[in-house]
Amino acid sequence: MQCRECGASVQVVGNGHLLDCCGLTLQEYALRHNLPLDLLVDRAELEAVDRVQDYSAPAGHASELARAVLRGLDWGGLLREEGDFVVVAGEIRRLDLLLWDLSALRDYGFRFRQEYGYGDAAHRVVARNLLKVPRGYLEQSGELRLAPVPPPDCLLSLAVLIAHVGELHAGYLFLQLPRSKHGDTLATELAQHRIALTELDAADHADGVLLRTRTVEDTERTLALLELWLVEMPGALERFRAPTPTVAVSKELVFDSAHFITDHPAKCSNLHGGRYKLQITVEGRVDPVTGCVVDYGYLKRVVTKRVVDRFDHHHLNYAAPELTWRSSTEMLCIFIWEQLIDYLPGLAVIELHETPQNWCRYRGPSLELIQSRGGDPVLTYFQDGALGQSPLRDLIRPARRLGVAAGG
Repeated sequence: MQCRECGASVQVVGNGHLLDCCGLTLQEYALRHNLPLDLLVDRAELEAVDRVQDYSAPAGHASELARAVLRGLDWGGLLREEGDFVVVAGEIRRLDLLLWDLSALRDYGFRFRQEYGYGDAAHRVVARNLLKVPRGYLEQSGELRLAPVPPPDCLLSLAVLIAHVGELHAGYLFLQLPRSKHGDTLATELAQHRIALTELDAADHADGVLLRTRTVEDTERTLALLELWLVEMPGALERFRAPTPTVAVSKELVFDSAHFITDHPAKCSNLHGGRYKLQITVEGRVDPVTGCVVDYGYLKRVVTKRVVDRFDHHHLNYAAPELTWRSSTEMLCIFIWEQLIDYLPGLAVIELHETPQNWCRYRGPSLELIQSRGGDPVLTYFQDGALGQSPLRDLIRPARRLGVAAGG
């Protein structure tokens, strides 16, 4: 077999040859040359068993950097137990960041492995890039301890967390954490630096939390605060600041609802219903790490929870007080926009089809604008505390009517 990098004839083009030849791993080589791993991976490497006895125990105490990296990865839910090992998995696009982690975590005995197996669901050979350490190396008194004691620099751990799981959408930084207690820790720490976080009800985990910087300014302050560390982590700052193409992505969901239009001069004043088709479009820069603007799964989960579950097989007029008077597609679009913008700050367009012939398209205000001025008052006429306070109401108050009658 001929190596396409150096032209040498080798029995197997594997990591042993490639790392000496060009510094690439086998998976990177396969991607560069558009080759399936099925043609490259030696059978002996498929499902190869890793042995604890092949790992050297750490010689001394872990450094401050190692402890901070371990805690930051734990906050992000990236440390996982697999049999006798604790592993950190990394995507091939971010291999250098995983190796930066390794440069610190070697203090604990971690090693890098690119493992290959046949994916039954994928129907092909797949690779996993892992940092691995025997579970016993991280145990204290027989219990796995991933929170270093004493705790390392909190901001350094936060930088590690953001570099690995942070996502930027329309200038707002999002963080998914599998355990809400860590969210409290981060919020308290950042508050000391005049940085505010907002908790959103869209966590991936039952005990988790989704955090977002409250404003765009909070995002900039966070990145500036952590820049000295982020610049050291391969690709971390570039992920948030590199110019990439802007793309619009859309998701369509449906819900069935009944409604009526108060004071409508035609049949719409009667109770009727049907199937609504809702199209949500989000626009933003392509994340250079994920290759996406927004994850479709997240988009579906947010729209389902904030909109579909609220309206599906419900009466629109009584599902939200803002729609009691007018549950028109126009009002419904404005309401839906305000339900989603906190979670999707890149929201660009809402299109709502009430029938195949009738639909509404709405481009609403940015999250920044809503934060500064509040929601649209067109939705809240009947919730306004000033309603009923006009002097003209005296004309119809019972006491006034009696006075008129007596004076007549």
